[in-house]
Amino acid sequence: MAEYDLIIKALAGRYMDKIASFIRGVEVSVEQLEDRDKEAVAVQRTSDVLVKIRENGYEYLMLVEFQARPDRKMPGRLLQYTAMHHCRYERPVYPVVINLTGGSRREERYRMDCVDLTVVDFSFRWINLEEVSGRELLYTGPVELLPLAPLMRQDDPPEAVLEKCANRLHNEVQAEDERNILYVALAALSSLKFPKEVILKVLEVSKLENLPLFDGIREEWEARGKAEGKAEGRAEGLGEGIVEAIIEALEENTGQKPNWIKKSLSAVDDRDLLKKILRRAVKSKTMDEFNQALKELMPN
Repeated sequence: MAEYDLIIKALAGRYMDKIASFIRGVEVSVEQLEDRDKEAVAVQRTSDVLVKIRENGYEYLMLVEFQARPDRKMPGRLLQYTAMHHCRYERPVYPVVINLTGGSRREERYRMDCVDLTVVDFSFRWINLEEVSGRELLYTGPVELLPLAPLMRQDDPPEAVLEKCANRLHNEVQAEDERNILYVALAALSSLKFPKEVILKVLEVSKLENLPLFDGIREEWEARGKAEGKAEGRAEGLGEGIVEAIIEALEENTGQKPNWIKKSLSAVDDRDLLKKILRRAVKSKTMDEFNQALKELMPN
């Protein structure tokens, strides 16, 4: 996620009122909070945002964590931030996780019991962008939120989504520096879902290459290309490597490490089948979902 921190920080710093209104579903007033203590700065990630909200006369803090990949430790960390800011500012806190890539959904609460006590029962808001209909945003929504549109559920193909976003940025954003930031953010966040080739085919490379914010994203794309090449090489190697990749993918998505799979798949010498199983493991959000896929691929 580190390579996207500057993008998220730039968007949140300029358009947090639009982001907060999107989260709440109503217009809210946003005020930036600058007076944070050293402890909060030390533990909070740069991609996390804390602002003061006024909604229908009610004042509270909104803590937003942007997440690009599944993170099993996120609920505990969010609890820590929430408690810290509540104690610091003595105001209620509305904690939110915006999942950019739609990884496996977790329960929107964190509970900790000890002996006969429920010590913690913590709830938070979880928004999976891929589950949110993005058509309204794409065609008529706030132009400041358009970089999020490709990550939402869309009826149009990727090329059409990117073209619509780029055209709206060109026609509706007058300030060049603001348009540049939104353009780079569109390219960067789209890369979490769309292939780099599709993005560069639709968006003008010349507009991206000269913008400082694109430097880190360029490095990420290059690193990702090398990683994909290595992954393909491993897939062409021993089946044992593919099985290990299946286990790692399931552990990342479900929080469980199903070592029994190693024994179950050890006799499979069909690498194409193993690759199909790996692809289903990457997409599976629960072990039940993967087990059902496994039955379909290996009915015997």
